[in-house]
Amino acid sequence: METEIQQVEQKSEADSVKGKKLTTKRGTKPPLNFLAILNDANKIQMIDASSPDKLCDKLYAGKYYVDKKLNKNCFVMFARKLSISWENSIYWKWNKEKDTTGEDIEVAELQEVCWLHIQGKIQTIDLSPGTKYEIVFVVKITGKGNVRQFSMTLEIILPSLKSLTRNESLNEKPIEEWFGIQAGEFLMSPENVGEITFKLGEYSSYWKTGLIVKCAIIRPKNY
Repeated sequence: METEIQQVEQKSEADSVKGKKLTTKRGTKPPLNFLAILNDANKIQMIDASSPDKLCDKLYAGKYYVDKKLNKNCFVMFARKLSISWENSIYWKWNKEKDTTGEDIEVAELQEVCWLHIQGKIQTIDLSPGTKYEIVFVVKITGKGNVRQFSMTLEIILPSLKSLTRNESLNEKPIEEWFGIQAGEFLMSPENVGEITFKLGEYSSYWKTGLIVKCAIIRPKNY
């Protein structure tokens, strides 16, 4: 593991963290490719590498983060990075909310739409190999909305173009609370290196209101 980290460090342009031995007092090593991921996200200069423990604490929160228990790479794709059909001021409204990190983020609130379709894409190259992942949409239902009456269609399309589809009813979901809807799960194997597309939608002729979309999370499946 240490050899792999050193290889990533040699490729990184971050002089402040090159050559450091990244083992924390807790015995935790950051996962493979973490420096390259931060560098691609233009976040490398934001990281304090003076202490490995500080470094790991920083990695445990953010758009790219590390699952603290499993030490696996995870990603968050906020609503602005998702493709939302009919996304204009007539059908959707953008609001600001505080994330768990204290950062202001934008969430998309559905005003009224018939064709509900939300989609995201991610390259899997930086996910942890041999790990079972799930993709989860994080949403909220408003007290005045009717979207709770509908069943969502969820789909992930793997790099092989294999499509995995499921349905989930919102009928018993909480009101005014964030909750997750799993789009699907997959094993991070050589066959799944490439682009994965994930979708949430409801395509009946009925008008839907009152759904708030926060983000999609790509994280290890708890088992």
